[in-house]
Amino acid sequence: MKQQNIKTEEQFMSHDIWISISAGMVCLLLSVYSLIKQDQHTEGLLTVGMSVFFYIIIIAIYITKADFPLKMYFKYAYKDEFLNNIDINAYKHTSFAFGFCLIAVFYKSDEIPSEVSHATMAILYLSIMLLVYGASLLWQSRD
Repeated sequence: MKQQNIKTEEQFMSHDIWISISAGMVCLLLSVYSLIKQDQHTEGLLTVGMSVFFYIIIIAIYITKADFPLKMYFKYAYKDEFLNNIDINAYKHTSFAFGFCLIAVFYKSDEIPSEVSHATMAILYLSIMLLVYGASLLWQSRD
């Protein structure tokens, strides 16, 4: 593998780290906001929804302007063995975190209020998985 291809994949992983961490933060804020403001759904969720929509547009522009070939977003493995191992370990950490969340909700289900919707819990799970994936990639590629 050429040195230029390795540098491109390292840069792609760097972008992937920050996109997943920022998407995790947005999902976490969305789920926490919907937990706190359950009585004011209309105007509050409209503001949060528009900010999430704006975030998605900014990320789409960022991805298209990053000069990565589109096929890099649809492949499932890095060609460099070291980066591939980092990615596989990050997916393992993500699955462990998701399993831990499900076990915690199973054991603490009596303490969760009944007003919490399934959509809020799903967004919370998604935010935890994105944050763990991004933090795992960041921690492993800190050299």
